[in-house]
Amino acid sequence: MLDLFFKGGFAMYPLLALSVVTVAIGIERVIYLRRARTDASEFMGVIHGLLSRNALDEAYKHCESTSGPIAGIIQSGLKNQRRGRQEVVRAIEDAGALEVAKLEKGILVLQTISKIAPLIGLFGTVTGMIRSFQAMGGAGGENPRMVAAGIAEALVATAGGLVVAIPAYFLSFYFMNKVGKFLLDMQKSSIHFLDVLGDLEEKVAERSQRLDTIGGDYLEV
Repeated sequence: MLDLFFKGGFAMYPLLALSVVTVAIGIERVIYLRRARTDASEFMGVIHGLLSRNALDEAYKHCESTSGPIAGIIQSGLKNQRRGRQEVVRAIEDAGALEVAKLEKGILVLQTISKIAPLIGLFGTVTGMIRSFQAMGGAGGENPRMVAAGIAEALVATAGGLVVAIPAYFLSFYFMNKVGKFLLDMQKSSIHFLDVLGDLEEKVAERSQRLDTIGGDYLEV
């Protein structure tokens, strides 16, 4: 394997660096997304139950004890609940944008590597072919080993670029698909939260109105 690497010429060194970056990002993203994964239905079921009892503090603490982007945006909404619905929506949008940035971290780098690696391999191919033609011109085609070395460099560099680019492209597609699922759960959870919070605000308003009416009737008596 090392012999094959060295046959690829100097183009193999940047490809090696890109492969290390790809592996590092892939491992880090797998760990992060696994930790961020939350059962949205179960989590929102708990939040729904707590909000239906007007237990806002308990709901906030439940968000604090739960990892993942969904808990983060709901926590942000609860934190701004007393400031009005518009502030809650704004806080959810801001928290959602921040969570999306965290989820998409490193994906752009993988997409860039998947496009750059084949170009580096192609550059190695060109330099390898140049070496072959130089060997043919210098030795008059009488030294097949020198010609073969240049051709080997060209082919190995091309293969090296593809070996790096294909996994990088696959990982970027895989992680974007995962992020898409997170976004869908975040949107559904945000809508659910706003609906439940609206129902709670209506119940509180109706209760306050009944208390005012009862108090007014009592005073008239």
